[in-house]
Amino acid sequence: MWWEKYETLDLIGGTASYISDDDQDMIEIRYNDGMVIDVGFLNNSEKPYYEITVVKNDDEDGWKNPLDIIDVYEKNKLYDTIQETVYKFRFVV
Repeated sequence: MWWEKYETLDLIGGTASYISDDDQDMIEIRYNDGMVIDVGFLNNSEKPYYEITVVKNDDEDGWKNPLDIIDVYEKNKLYDTIQETVYKFRFVV
């Protein structure tokens, strides 16, 4: 199945939902404090790409003011970019 490779990500306490491969809603990683890391595939532009959006809270304000939006243009880089994003926003020193 398409999601099996993503099951090995170190989510640092998050819970992943695998929704659909190469679709606007692809993977959603949720944390108990409200943070969401959302992964989607945007195919409505000249050059389709994956977008990783990080929101502090899953509410209207959180989505209007994301902490980060990362564009990934090659699927073979998606796994590593998701992992880097998790570590950037969830790693506690």
